[in-house]
Amino acid sequence: MIDLRQMRYFVVLAEELNFGRAATRLHITQPPLSQQIMQLEAQLDTPLFIRGKRPLRLTHAGVELLAGARRLLAQADVVVEHAKLAGRGERGRLGIAFVSGSLPKVLPECIGAFRQRHPDVRLDLREGVSAMQREAILAGEMDVGFVRPIGNDTDELTSRLLLSEPMMLAVPEQHALARVERVPVGALAAEPLILFSRQHSYYFHRIVSDILQRAGVTPEIAQDATQLYTVVALVSSRMGVAIVPASARHMRFPGVVFRHLELDRPVSAVLDLTWRTGDTNPALMNFIAIAIAIAIAVAEAERYSHSASL
Repeated sequence: MIDLRQMRYFVVLAEELNFGRAATRLHITQPPLSQQIMQLEAQLDTPLFIRGKRPLRLTHAGVELLAGARRLLAQADVVVEHAKLAGRGERGRLGIAFVSGSLPKVLPECIGAFRQRHPDVRLDLREGVSAMQREAILAGEMDVGFVRPIGNDTDELTSRLLLSEPMMLAVPEQHALARVERVPVGALAAEPLILFSRQHSYYFHRIVSDILQRAGVTPEIAQDATQLYTVVALVSSRMGVAIVPASARHMRFPGVVFRHLELDRPVSAVLDLTWRTGDTNPALMNFIAIAIAIAIAVAEAERYSHSASL
């Protein structure tokens, strides 16, 4: 078994070629230095220095060992430094799961800020629906997720509310409803509706269905879709209208405008940040702090924008 301390002693002695100077440089006395070098030579079963002459000279084995020892020690220093960086959350891997609704604003700003502050942490991103992302976090495949609350809470996961945003109506810009600032839900009864999939986007399916049911509206379903981007893209293609979270406004699909809904009570969509309970990965802690700060700033900007448009 190679002893790194012996390697360091050997390299210093090989550079100084004098036991006294090498011992001084190593901040030890000569006897322990001589003992360590003799133990190393015994382990390798070959002399490393030609003794009896001054200055010392390296044997052929010593010359060969010196080059390898320097590489070994340099690599050991790198390993130690990497461990220190990982301990501060400055190195390693962070798996980030997200739903498409986090893309328009929050996720890009979080990723950008984190990469600027912690460039040596490798980020692995995975898009999907909330149920799948929660399972990936529980399984340790992902570390943190931007997900929707879907009701199957567990003590194994910790969640922090990031954003709560109102639901709005997305309509083609040439549509008659585009000229109405606040659209009554009842006006959707005669409109083809693009609805979130009950199977794969149950969170938004439930919210939209509840809005329609309270207004007594049974719409014509033109198409169902899983991802928010797809829903807005279908509105852009003039296939129908859709009830979507306000963050969809940042997607900027051509030919789509967003209008407020007249509701009997406020309805909001929630975006949570979720991670494994008890996970103390320093990189994760750094990311959570950044995400919360950015979410607060985004929420404040959205509130101002929403108030200004009323």
